[in-house]
Amino acid sequence: MRRALAATALAAALAPAVAHADTQQVLLPGPTPYPTPSPPLATTAPTVGATLTFRIRASSEQRVTAGVADDGSVVAVRALQKLRLTGTGDYLIVVQAPVLDVRAAAGSQSQPGQRRGQILWAGFASRRRLLSAQATLRPGPVLPFLPLRLRASRDGDRYMLTLANATTTSEVAFHGAASRAELASLLDRTRRESLAGRRLTPVYATIAGPVSQRPQKPRIAAPLRVTGELRFPRAPSAAAGGVVDGHSVRFSFVLGDEQPLARRVEVTGGGGAPRLHVEARPAAVVRGLRPPAGAASWRSTRLPPAALLRTLIDTRMQLVRSDQYQAFLANPDPVGRNRTSYVYETAAVRHRAPLAGSSGGGSGTLVILLAIVGAIVAAGAGLIAWAHS
Repeated sequence: MRRALAATALAAALAPAVAHADTQQVLLPGPTPYPTPSPPLATTAPTVGATLTFRIRASSEQRVTAGVADDGSVVAVRALQKLRLTGTGDYLIVVQAPVLDVRAAAGSQSQPGQRRGQILWAGFASRRRLLSAQATLRPGPVLPFLPLRLRASRDGDRYMLTLANATTTSEVAFHGAASRAELASLLDRTRRESLAGRRLTPVYATIAGPVSQRPQKPRIAAPLRVTGELRFPRAPSAAAGGVVDGHSVRFSFVLGDEQPLARRVEVTGGGGAPRLHVEARPAAVVRGLRPPAGAASWRSTRLPPAALLRTLIDTRMQLVRSDQYQAFLANPDPVGRNRTSYVYETAAVRHRAPLAGSSGGGSGTLVILLAIVGAIVAAGAGLIAWAHS
């Protein structure tokens, strides 16, 4: 559905170009569209009207924790979301997610409700209010949208962990005749916003003559900054792709942004089963927006306009994709600030069953105990009214 909407939006943008051969303004990616589908997560559950008065703004901070088995496949997913409301007024918030169970997290000033595929909030905000929920999610529907894929295996005294960026998608893009000076200025502006960690502001490119779809869809991915640690019962003798520090092997790198989308960490001599902790965060585009040949600005480059337009569209779509992964669970405020981190930790499961869409392989024997509790709450017949506090 979202992909169809993106295609429709592009068609609408290109329609005037077909009808008129003169100069036109064409919307560039950012802050939306184009990349879809998900995140934010969406479900097929019937939607309930959600309102956030114009006097209330919301920012969202999230921590998504994936429990992984010995081969790196995901077996459990939890999400902690903190919605910080500022302003005064009534609110009714519906956050779509394949939720098994939800409860208030520490510091929450209200209790969340639950319907099938939805987390619900309702109440009254007076200047400031914190809504904090800890949700247990169904792993199957969530797996395709987690940003990182892990695969772990052993071969004798060698332990191998592969980490791959899973945010790659193909999207339609356009081309046309544009001004070199304008495109260079837009690239410099995009670079400044990216380096400052700001959300992209909407901008247009001036196209002279017809605008058409590029013959091949560009493949784009959100850059991910990944840090992690493997802790072994016995100190390893060597590691490739990481640094040995006592019993631990630590690693840090970026997946994407003109760097490899997958990296492997190999450890030799590490005895026993390692304890895994990996954190991934959506990152800015840095290398892709760096002017070529050491230039200080895109204005001083001699690249043809077609190459500048291609770089401008592709890097902005990467930033849109990164912005998507900053909001794994939806923020009711479409212009609100979002920040999400993704944590992958080892887990043991009493009754192991393969999950569709999970990565597997290997014969490692990680045996870290994680109690997995999933309580399915019956769907309510209607919204629960919460008392104002």
